Amino acid sequence: MEILEDKILAKNIFQKYTVNPKNWNFVISTTSMNDGFYDATITNPDEVWQLKIDSLYKPLPIITGTKIDIESARMKKIINRNIIPFGYRKIDPPMLMNLFKKISEEQEIISRKNIEHMNKELNSYLGSLEPTVPLKDKNYLCGPFLFTEKNIIDKNSHQKDISEKLTINMKKKIKERYPSYG
Repeated sequence: MEILEDKILAKNIFQKYTVNPKNWNFVISTTSMNDGFYDATITNPDEVWQLKIDSLYKPLPIITGTKIDIESARMKKIINRNIIPFGYRKIDPPMLMNLFKKISEEQEIISRKNIEHMNKELNSYLGSLEPTVPLKDKNYLCGPFLFTEKNIIDKNSHQKDISEKLTINMKKKIKERYPSYG
């Protein structure tokens, strides 16, 4: 098991994304495996990555992760088929402006209803765009990231062992980056 960190991890996963940008999912569990870090899972048609993220509330979080041996087909069964796949989507400024205009015109309706209406509009917009490989100096939407309370990685002994190794690595990185913390 090779544990990758931050930029190297991101570069490795992005290279795999550029080969096939379709059918990716990025799921973040807001409930950790008893270590105080966020667990995340990235899936694509060929592989699954398990990540630890120190914070969702800072621009450059510390992230560690490893590729794990779980069939991506098995992970697909766990992830709702109605979820729009993760990816970079090229922004069409006129279409995006029309969407925001429509939402702002319907603001009164939205305020009386729940947020579902706006979510449907955004999902419809995102769903109409195919994930693509981003090019330099172009504008893209990136996502969606699925947040869930449930950790989608099995809590069997093997996955707990991987989680513990990622946690140890995460704590080591935090001590290196912030030596004044215990």
